[in-house]
Amino acid sequence: MAKQIVDQLDLIQTLLEDKFLEKGNNAKVLIEKNIMKRNIVINNGIKYLLYRYDPDKTKLFPYFSRTSGLHQICDYILFATEGKHLHLLLIELKLGTESATNQLIASECFIEFLLNSAKRIGINLTNNIHVKKIRVSEERAKKRNRKTKPGKLEFDQNGIINYDHSEVFRIKEVLDID
Repeated sequence: MAKQIVDQLDLIQTLLEDKFLEKGNNAKVLIEKNIMKRNIVINNGIKYLLYRYDPDKTKLFPYFSRTSGLHQICDYILFATEGKHLHLLLIELKLGTESATNQLIASECFIEFLLNSAKRIGINLTNNIHVKKIRVSEERAKKRNRKTKPGKLEFDQNGIINYDHSEVFRIKEVLDID
C-alpha cells in the first residue's frame, strides 16, 4: 500500500480559522491602509496560503485584557511550500520607518503555539519548517529606490529581514535567504 502524501497547506487550513484566509485577488497582494501595495510574485513549484490578521477588526486574543502590546500581531502570515519545506513568512507592513519588532515577535509566539497545538492533536507538519520575520517599509523602499536598486536581502540584528523592494513581494527571494 502506497504511503499517502498529505499537503502541508491543507493541514494548515484545518488548523486556522477560514475567515482570516485571503482569497481570490486579495491573496495576490499585500496592502496597508490602501496606501502601500506589494503584488505577490511566485515561482513554479511554490504554493502558498495568505492569512491576514487585523486586531482592529477582530478580537484575536479574547483571553487577554487590553493591556498594551498583548494584541499585537503582524499584518500577514504567508505559508508557502517548496518541495518538502514549509515556510512561514511573518510579514509586517510599515508606511514609515518605525520598528516592526514587537508585532513580528508576537507573531512568532503565535506560530510556536500553532505548531505545538498541531502536534498535541496529532497533526504532524513537516520537520523542514522555516520561519522568517519580514518588515516591509514604504519609506525605506522609496529612499532606496531613489539612490539605488534594492540589494541582497539580509537579516538584521533582531533576525528580521528588511524587504525594501517597491511594488512587488517575491516569495522565492525570501525563501532563498539563510
